[in-house]
Amino acid sequence: MLPNQSCRSMEPLNFEIDPRIEYARTLPARCYNDAAYLQTEQRRIFNRSWQLVGRLEDLADCGAFLTATIGTEEIVVVRDLKGELRGFFNLCRHRAGPIARGSGKCDNFRCGYHGWTYDLTGRLIGLPDFDGVCEFEQGESGLIPIEVSTWEQFVFVRLSTDRNLPSLPAMLGDIPDLTSHAAISRLSFAGRRDYLIECNWKVYVDNYVEGYHVPIVHPRLMGEIDYRQYRTITSRYHSLQDAPIRAGAADGKRHYAATERQKEALYFWVFPNLMLNIYPDNLSTNLIVPLGPTRTLTIFEWFFEDVDSAVARERIAATIELSDEIQREDMAICEEVQRRLQSSAYDRGRYSPTRENGLHHFHSLWMEWMHDAT
Repeated sequence: MLPNQSCRSMEPLNFEIDPRIEYARTLPARCYNDAAYLQTEQRRIFNRSWQLVGRLEDLADCGAFLTATIGTEEIVVVRDLKGELRGFFNLCRHRAGPIARGSGKCDNFRCGYHGWTYDLTGRLIGLPDFDGVCEFEQGESGLIPIEVSTWEQFVFVRLSTDRNLPSLPAMLGDIPDLTSHAAISRLSFAGRRDYLIECNWKVYVDNYVEGYHVPIVHPRLMGEIDYRQYRTITSRYHSLQDAPIRAGAADGKRHYAATERQKEALYFWVFPNLMLNIYPDNLSTNLIVPLGPTRTLTIFEWFFEDVDSAVARERIAATIELSDEIQREDMAICEEVQRRLQSSAYDRGRYSPTRENGLHHFHSLWMEWMHDAT
């Protein structure tokens, strides 16, 4: 996640985000450029928040496992032989070798370095050629567990096991109720695209959580939604941008039309780095993964009710094409902003009270979690 060039501590958080948006100033530019901030974000935000790592269909059978990377940490999630989902740091307790690679199915985990073996509950069961070692408790050398939780068809993990941290339901808040009409658990995976962006992860989130830029940056999206009625609603750990779809049927210039079930595009952001884009006929997830102080990976995945018919495949292709156009517009402006955040002429900005309450909400949560050193 971080280059090796910097191991120093970040500057103190000697600035504030005024809770009154009318008076508040945005995060200082150094928060987007200094590698030391990202190191602290890893410990205080990413290690302690729920991170999307996969789908339940990847873990349908006993013994099925998947691996993922959360910042600088590698993890594995497995369905044990009793059907329970378990998560662990993906490292052997002997000398930090890998106990799993990729995804698949297994009866136990065998380290790819020296062959130490663990069962699917994390218990150490095999230590080849380890006779003679003194003061060693095999029962205390199992895999280090992490928390696992699910919502609809998605699997989340949290590296910290601190019970004082909010649960996944607490982080999601009213999202399950607001999305119940979409039947997310029944949607089928339709495609994935990864995008590398030369910007800090917060630049991308800043851009996502406000619709203020839509009239300037996204002309085609502007034609799909009623910007006058666009509003952002903030909750404890997430925000919703409610974008009513323009009246009238979809045509050659329009992709979306409102339905009885859903008359708006719903853009949910869940702290710190997950987006859920829900349209009348599809869901896309967007996971924001920091790769360095000024480099970010965004992972898009699309889900539809029908993914097999010829009509569905044509619709999916058109949806992904529109999404890709919007994403590339966002990438271009985010990269321009990142370059200018290094200017000596800029430090902090101001918020639009009518259009950037979602941005103010994100920055306030960032400050809250960065100050919490537990």
